[in-house]
Amino acid sequence: MDRLAKAVLLLDRWMCRALDIFTIAVAGILLILLNYAVFARFVLNSSVSWGEELPAHILAMLTFIGAAYLTRTNEHLGFDSAARSFNLGLQRLLACINQILMAGFGAALLWYGGRAALSFAGRTLISVDLPLILFRGAMPLGGALIMVICLVRLAGLIMGRINPGELLPEGDG
Repeated sequence: MDRLAKAVLLLDRWMCRALDIFTIAVAGILLILLNYAVFARFVLNSSVSWGEELPAHILAMLTFIGAAYLTRTNEHLGFDSAARSFNLGLQRLLACINQILMAGFGAALLWYGGRAALSFAGRTLISVDLPLILFRGAMPLGGALIMVICLVRLAGLIMGRINPGELLPEGDG
């Protein structure tokens, strides 16, 4: 295996581990915050000021980073039963087209999400003194990750290093 392939594999493992940790940590934080807000409201009879705003922004952040995570782990929606019925050449072509389309979607998220996130620079959440760009920045970050994942996979498909069947969502196969 050449040095570039080793570097890509190392980067991929590191990114997958970071996405695992981030997704689990943020989902755990969201779970704790929501449960505390419900507990405070119905048991302590005292609502917290951030009970709706903060969890909503965290959920939006989790959605965009989670989309990159699902792209990396092949757990996204797909038509794997139809794709598995085609011959290997057609599977490879369809996988390449799919990666190009997904990379384009990631690029659009990066560009337009970045513009939207920058428009919130200097603003904070109403209920908690946290910068809005912290949450809005998840959209361009998720888009960039999706784009990089798809472009690396596209190169692997074209060079024959990735079997198209490896990129299909698990399920009925």
